[in-house]
Amino acid sequence: MNFNSLLRTVSTLLLCATLSTALLANAASPDPSPAGATTKHKLSPDAIKSARLKRLKTQVDLTADQEAKAKPIIDKYVDDRQAANGDRAKLGALKTQFDTDINGILTPDQQTKLAASKNAALEKMKAARAKKAAAGASSSPTPTKSN
Repeated sequence: MNFNSLLRTVSTLLLCATLSTALLANAASPDPSPAGATTKHKLSPDAIKSARLKRLKTQVDLTADQEAKAKPIIDKYVDDRQAANGDRAKLGALKTQFDTDINGILTPDQQTKLAASKNAALEKMKAARAKKAAAGASSSPTPTKSN
């Protein structure tokens, strides 16, 4: 055995030892998520209620009186959504009732602002979906016909 082959053997063994140590450390790690992966954190109902009220205040400039009236509407809506457990029909009815109740405390000008804000958010979401669909379509190979 010459020096060069011994050197290759030792460096190969060191590489294998390093890789196996890394694999063992990764397997024993308490975090099962892959590196760089993001996880969605579920917000508490109170955080959702607070965020909804803050967003509504920003969208339509609620007065203090309107804010006091909107808070119980938002609280009930969020609680009812939590209780609906993903039932689409029930969620749709809740959203319709919520929109009706909120519009009932807003002035016509505020209702217009809220509708415009909702439409802008909807258009933004549609554009993002279209962009994602286009990116997904361009990255996948086109199927070929085989006889």
